[in-house]
Amino acid sequence: MRLFKMCVMWRCILALMIGGATITVSAQAQGQAAQQIPVIRQISVIGNERVEPETIASYLAVRPGDPFEPSRLDTSLKNLFATGLFSDVELSEAQGALIVRVVENPIINRIIFEGNKRLDNEELIEEARLRPRQVFTRAKVRADVQRMLELYRRSGRFAAIIEPKVVQLEQNRVDVIYEIQEGPKTKVSRINFIGNHAYSDGDLRDVLATKEARWWKIFTSNDTFDPDRLAYDQQVLRQHYLNEGYADFRTVSAISELTPDREDFFITFSVEEGEVYSFGKIEVESEIRDVNANLFRAFLLMREGMTYNAEAIEKTVESLSNAAGLLGYAFVDVRPQISRNREERTIDITFRVLDAPRVYVERIDVSGNVVTLDRVIRREFRLQEGDAFNSALVTRSETRLKRLDFFREVTVEQLQGSAPDRMVLDVAVEEQATGELNLGAGFSSLENFIFDFSIRQRNFRGKAQDLRLGLRLSGTRQEIDLGFTEPYFLGRRVAAGFDIFARKVDSSSYGSFFDTRSVGFSLRAGMAISEYWTLSTRYTLRRDNVNILDGYLNTFFQSYYSARATDSSLSDEENQARVDEFDANGDGVVDLNDFDLDGSGVTDIADLSFDERSVALSRGVQDSIGNRYQSILGYTLAYDTRNSVIRPTRGHALYFSQDFAGLGGDVRYLRSSINFDNYWTPWQGWTFRLGGESGIIHGLGQDVRLSDKFFIGGPRIRGFDTAGMGPRDFASSQSLGGTAYYIGRGELFFPLGDAALESGINASAFVDVGSLFRAQEDVLSACTFTQSQFDAAEADGNLSSLDTNCLSGNSASPRIAVGIGFSWQSPFGPFRIDLAKTVKKQLGDRTQTLQFNVGTAF
Repeated sequence: MRLFKMCVMWRCILALMIGGATITVSAQAQGQAAQQIPVIRQISVIGNERVEPETIASYLAVRPGDPFEPSRLDTSLKNLFATGLFSDVELSEAQGALIVRVVENPIINRIIFEGNKRLDNEELIEEARLRPRQVFTRAKVRADVQRMLELYRRSGRFAAIIEPKVVQLEQNRVDVIYEIQEGPKTKVSRINFIGNHAYSDGDLRDVLATKEARWWKIFTSNDTFDPDRLAYDQQVLRQHYLNEGYADFRTVSAISELTPDREDFFITFSVEEGEVYSFGKIEVESEIRDVNANLFRAFLLMREGMTYNAEAIEKTVESLSNAAGLLGYAFVDVRPQISRNREERTIDITFRVLDAPRVYVERIDVSGNVVTLDRVIRREFRLQEGDAFNSALVTRSETRLKRLDFFREVTVEQLQGSAPDRMVLDVAVEEQATGELNLGAGFSSLENFIFDFSIRQRNFRGKAQDLRLGLRLSGTRQEIDLGFTEPYFLGRRVAAGFDIFARKVDSSSYGSFFDTRSVGFSLRAGMAISEYWTLSTRYTLRRDNVNILDGYLNTFFQSYYSARATDSSLSDEENQARVDEFDANGDGVVDLNDFDLDGSGVTDIADLSFDERSVALSRGVQDSIGNRYQSILGYTLAYDTRNSVIRPTRGHALYFSQDFAGLGGDVRYLRSSINFDNYWTPWQGWTFRLGGESGIIHGLGQDVRLSDKFFIGGPRIRGFDTAGMGPRDFASSQSLGGTAYYIGRGELFFPLGDAALESGINASAFVDVGSLFRAQEDVLSACTFTQSQFDAAEADGNLSSLDTNCLSGNSASPRIAVGIGFSWQSPFGPFRIDLAKTVKKQLGDRTQTLQFNVGTAF
């Protein structure tokens, strides 16, 4: 018997085993032995369980009738191993038959991950290539281990260890188990620089995206090592130097070293700074026949003698392109030509504006909208088909589409049309859910327990109609409302809608002493005056029922009575003065019987009727009690250039409103208010807000009712309790409201890192200034003592020396508070917390350091 053993090597050795002796045929003798090689009479497959013999034979390079050629048998052996189906293959010859003996690879039954916490099973399975019911090979397992290790490294865990284990099962099946030790995140402990002279290591670290790990940096993920981020940092470092005039700067090397425990990285940048360059001659050449080059010079962002700045060149190219776009030239190519003078260290630049035809909009293509109608998108465009191209109008159209908040993504591409002077605006949108169904509960420092249910569709029937129904229950408010808005009423640029509402507000939680029940409806209409100016009008008819809570009325009457009743502790002169003024029944003393108007007899305050006790209230408060109908006609004039309504980062907003009550009904007043906000982004990720609001209300032939006054406090001005500032009955600490107020706000929104941004966490530092005044109170006189005098008298137990039955806080002097705030779009609803410190307050003001809201809008 001759046995041919073939192996995958660079050379194939033919071994003849005769009677146990091995004879190796040399290369010189192969030619003579070629004629003696036997012919394959048949092919037999042994050892296969799942793979059919015919399938195995199909991979062979020989067939019955072919000679036993070593080269073709070697190719057959390689083909069988290449299938990945077999762990071992042996070819042998027996009496002219080719025996193919195989050992099949097992089938994977399950893939199990143990020890993984930071990456879930789905993420690891997606990265791996092996799946259950596939053929198991050790090479594939090793490859999957490397892929998963790379996944851990991309998440910053270079110390991760993955140990694959195989559990043999019956029927040639195996379970593959990956035992994982994730280890801690590999942090960047130190970033060093070599060769820097103009800037310190600290200055350059501030430029990089990668940061050094510190214990307080809990909201950032940039302190973990990432090779891609390191490559980006080299570009950022180069751009920083180029923007500061170092035109010859280059990064020699960026070396990252991993510590032996695989928990920390040390990064070292080696740089060559070079010399500082300045701009030399700056020229503009225009090849557009109808546009003079001097027109473009106004859009240059650099001047001769200024320090060289590469970013200024890029922005100038963009500025010149936009300028040409404003003139109708869409496809303008602006090419800066740079000439460097190394001796004088100056850089001359010539911006060449290449020739291009004036372009017109051939058509506007819209794609990606499934629910939203085409006309809803097209009516937001400031350009129409056939109009001359204008880049500013295209940008404004894109902004208007984003402000609809119907789409997750909006892109407007400018494509070449059917002719050089024609272009196509390709509008691609990706719709997002516009229906909202909210059912939640929460707790607020302002309203205690909150239950909120609302259903809303902001894009009803794809026509941009807004339909909503809401129900809100809390410790201070119960409200239900139904509203509808048609943004283009009767096909015109007029928004129209209505609201139907019923609400109950318990103002005792706001530091006041009444509750209000209101029911009514509103009709609304608005139109655009220009691109940024809008005018909206409204009419509201409602019935208000104002009730003073009985407990507070007793408190007021007790203070009122104590200031008038005769008392043995008073002198005879004081008692006689009170008798002369308040002794209604002429019995020589002032007691409860003097307030018993119906003569029913009283022994306690509770025996007095509501009307008899209400004598303690001011005339304005008395006029507020009971049912009143309000017929209100109002308007709002608005100017809004903000890039987003929800989270703006730039733009301005100005709102002026007036409401006139008296077109019928029982109440007459004129209420005016103004509100403005200004947003800008001085640095990437940092947004500054400067704004304020003010309001005033005048009674027309009558005092302003208590429920129509302004009540100001948190959260409108942070650092103060709800209705915590302004006029107040000092003795009872009840807020009386005011008829005029102002608020100023300055707020800086700053980033907390990529991890916080991805989690929806935002932070800001703020300063709030404001005041509420003009109480129109005719019973109480102004307090004659300060807060410090009151505190001293209270500490000495000598409060009787002060007349505390007075009006406090009725001053236009500003109240000031500073603090920081955090907001989080949590899975349970929006959450906001503000930590404020009151810097300046007035007598009687109630402060609040911590304010938070969960499960309610903010």
